Amino acid sequence: MSKITKQRKLSETAAMLAARKPQPYELWRTLPAEDFDEVRKLEVACHIGMFMSTIKEYRSAIAGDAACAAQIALRMMVPDEIGYPTDARMTLLLHNALRGSAGAALVMAHMLRKMPLDHELKNSLVTSWLVRNLRHAGSGGKTGNSDHLPVRRSIASQLLGK
Repeated sequence: MSKITKQRKLSETAAMLAARKPQPYELWRTLPAEDFDEVRKLEVACHIGMFMSTIKEYRSAIAGDAACAAQIALRMMVPDEIGYPTDARMTLLLHNALRGSAGAALVMAHMLRKMPLDHELKNSLVTSWLVRNLRHAGSGGKTGNSDHLPVRRSIASQLLGK
């Protein structure tokens, strides 16, 4: 195989990867808070239920314990490069922030600020979570379209046997 052919295949692969839809565990580092519609929220909840419910340390966070999710995120070392262990912990935090936890949203902004992300993207994501918290607080904790998915608790409960 010639060098040109290898380069072409690499560039085609890179283009395909760039064009693919982000996985649910990547959403915390790709979408601002306001872009999480009900479908995205459900994708996150389903991913957590399917792939993370067997990890004993994560069970309380999955069931809605935002303090536990924040503790898991805050205890992790900030990586030089983001991999699945970081994605998993941040997705747990995201799950609780999307359920309406102001504390989880603040920790999300704090952790995003420390992550190895593009500077412009990082600032946009951090700002979106801080603004979401302000809007949530300004509305007395009520958003016009409920931030909660009623099926989340039951999915987590079924998976965890609670």
